[in-house]
Amino acid sequence: MMIISNIDSSSTDSSIDSIIRRVLAEDLSILPDGISEICGEDIFVNRVRTQAQSVADSMAEMHQEYVDIHLTLSGTETIGFCVESEDSTAIATLPFKNDCELKSKVANEQFITLEQGQYCVFYPYQWHRPMVSRAGYGDEIDKVVIKVRASKL
Repeated sequence: MMIISNIDSSSTDSSIDSIIRRVLAEDLSILPDGISEICGEDIFVNRVRTQAQSVADSMAEMHQEYVDIHLTLSGTETIGFCVESEDSTAIATLPFKNDCELKSKVANEQFITLEQGQYCVFYPYQWHRPMVSRAGYGDEIDKVVIKVRASKL
């Protein structure tokens, strides 16, 4: 399952809404780039200000323990994703260094574009490719990735 919504609407998951509201209560304008704890290692935020990369120069990622909530603060971000689940046998062989596995190509990748205030949610074992531009480099992105330990939802 993947959720796509905006901060003015409720998602189908009230626990996700609650976490987003909690993060939005912080003064995100002064949040430094990098990791900031919200609730220890169970909920934290990675603030990212960067330029989008081409799809060819980026990597798809998958997480084992954490849900990723990609929230665009300003700019436009395109994110690739795969709706098919990874084979459980293949997943069992992945090392998941720092809760992340990377891959240059995923099968049947599709793309969505997020504008300011929009977010998407990726659950563990879902391939996604953040911070890309299908037109190439250049799009400025200011975003937060809210990381939530899946077992806490």
